[in-house]
Amino acid sequence: MIKSVSSGRPCASPVGGKPALSLPAASKRRSSFLKCVILALAVLGMSLFAVHIACGAILILEDKPSYDLSGYLDILSDPSQRLTVEQVEDRKDWMQTPPGRIPNLGFTQAAIWIRFSLAARSDAPEKVYVSFEYPVTQVVSLFTKDRQGVFSEEHTGSGMASSANVLPDRHFVFPVMIAPGETKTVYLRVQSASRMILPVRVLTDSALVGKAVRDYAIYGALLGLLALVTLYFVSVGSFLYKGTPIWLAAYGIFFGLHTAIRGGFIRMLLPDALLPINNPLQLIVIAGLFFTGAKFFRLFLSLKSRSVVLDRIMLFFQYLSLTFIILPGLPEPIIIGVSLALIVLNPLFSISLAFYFWHKGVSNAGLFAIGWIVAHCVAVYDFFRIHGFIPYQPLGEWPIPFSLFAALLFLSMALIRRNTLDHQMAETDPLTRLANRRKFDEALTEEWNRCQRLGSPLSIVMADVDHFKEYNDAHGHKAGDLCLCRVADILKSHTRRTGELAARYGGEEFILLFPHLDAASAFELSEAIRHAIGKPAMDPASRSGRKITISLGIATAVPAEGAKPEELVIKADQALYEAKRAGRNRSAAAAPA
Repeated sequence: MIKSVSSGRPCASPVGGKPALSLPAASKRRSSFLKCVILALAVLGMSLFAVHIACGAILILEDKPSYDLSGYLDILSDPSQRLTVEQVEDRKDWMQTPPGRIPNLGFTQAAIWIRFSLAARSDAPEKVYVSFEYPVTQVVSLFTKDRQGVFSEEHTGSGMASSANVLPDRHFVFPVMIAPGETKTVYLRVQSASRMILPVRVLTDSALVGKAVRDYAIYGALLGLLALVTLYFVSVGSFLYKGTPIWLAAYGIFFGLHTAIRGGFIRMLLPDALLPINNPLQLIVIAGLFFTGAKFFRLFLSLKSRSVVLDRIMLFFQYLSLTFIILPGLPEPIIIGVSLALIVLNPLFSISLAFYFWHKGVSNAGLFAIGWIVAHCVAVYDFFRIHGFIPYQPLGEWPIPFSLFAALLFLSMALIRRNTLDHQMAETDPLTRLANRRKFDEALTEEWNRCQRLGSPLSIVMADVDHFKEYNDAHGHKAGDLCLCRVADILKSHTRRTGELAARYGGEEFILLFPHLDAASAFELSEAIRHAIGKPAMDPASRSGRKITISLGIATAVPAEGAKPEELVIKADQALYEAKRAGRNRSAAAAPA
């Protein structure tokens, strides 16, 4: 019988006569077994991870119209720009991208390799399209391996002609065939001198057609609106001999070209021989965009008349923008400094000015500020996104077209309201806010012709404030201005019907136009006006309650063929002279024609 070493007591034998294990021994064996299981799982996990890193996750193509490849991409940087696809295939230093995030590497001179794998579940060969959706990338090459292990290449880019199999699209679209049961690994080589953003999608035929219809409809409507707005403001600027509408039209043209280049449409329109100019053209357009924008900003807000210092700062930004044309040839620190000044400091400064003048109550500065801030906040956002500080979003290309629409809408509204106000001011007396003589002459001709066609009478009442010079000398010019404004308010209150008009004819002289009003009614109305003005009113200067009186002359005629409206004005003036000669503060009517 075996005895326990620890207790010295006999240990019961199990069935079969074999000794039983002690509790500590059983615990050790279970612990060893768990360690073996954990080690095996760790080895298996490391193996799977190594395979995952080496090969990347495989995208299984099912029944979806499109697939986002973020999370399925492996990336390899090639600073030498000389690696071949056979060389990168065997490299072990691929880096996997996180799911749900489009890679944004910012500025880099290296060539970037992208790798991903596709597999189809269907029993028939499946054709899909690999779409690289950043249209300003200079070189995009796609490599796939056939069954003999030989790589084939298709290439395209913003500044180079495309291979025969690359689809004509604003994005870079490559057709890829996948055989039943095949897992196809695709390699993309991307190179750009500006920024490295890697939005890659896989599309089916239906998704490709739907994307094209959506994109061309949105961009077509936007660029069509831009063409109409440009034509309108060029016409307005030419007609009014004003530079502000012309500069807004130029700003809109450069903004539209910038949008079209960023959207990939200019590349589609250029013949293969001219494709190399696409990238330099982008820099010229950006320079023109900032130059014309700064000029329009200075003119619209009349910046020079408000602050010479602020105007010179905007003038500095305006001409600094021309350095964009030669920017690639400058040292990198200067490139960063110029870009920071123009794309960050310039918008922030101009936005602050726009809101400052809005706060000060400058006419239409509110609409202007809204349009300006939308366009330039997108420029600031684009700067930080280009440099890799902000991730590229799936809808990252749409802020620029949206900002073009918003800027056109609000800046156009601001300028149209400004032109309307200018036109009104050109026809309005600045003191009394009545129509001026120019507006009256236009209205008289129009109503004369209308009454001539209808055989209807037309009456004119000419009025003059009695002894206004003495009143002005006694109480001062401010009291005299208030006197004229009070008379103007009363005259305006008696010209409410369509076609009727009260105007300041000059100095303390006023004139009223009454279409379809006969001589008796015109005399009655002029008397009502005279009594309303003659009521005692407290004089603002002397507080004496001095009365203001007025003399009026009335002339009425049914416009006849060959007669001129100026003749009626002369008769009203003669009647006014008769009222003054008869003692003032009365109405006198010329004999009806």
